Amino acid sequence: MLSLTVSADPEGFRDGGNVQVDQVLFISKGRKRNQILVHTFEKTYYMIGTLRHWENYLNSNGFKFLNVDRSNTLNVENVKIVNGIFRDAYFECEITKTSKRCPISYHRFDEVVEEMGFMNSKILITGAANK
Repeated sequence: MLSLTVSADPEGFRDGGNVQVDQVLFISKGRKRNQILVHTFEKTYYMIGTLRHWENYLNSNGFKFLNVDRSNTLNVENVKIVNGIFRDAYFECEITKTSKRCPISYHRFDEVVEEMGFMNSKILITGAANK
């Protein structure tokens, strides 16, 4: 299984390690240039690069990552529910206040949901998307 070398420290000075790609919920742009945040259920990690680079790399290695807005790329295999009202993807079947969520672009929502459905037919779409 492919893993990513990450750091728990935003500066990359300590707490380095590896995260299995199938544990990644989504990746997002960091606050600094070329900083990427790797979101898992347990923690958020840091690595270097661009969102586009990592999306292309992961997809070319057999994974299903989809850019859902300017700042976020989902691991579609880990999405359980998409909320059509708030336009968020969730990674658990039962949503709570502490559930991790990934926002989906308002303007590309229908297109993204359709593409996600092709990539993972088990995703549950809830709520009507009001335009």
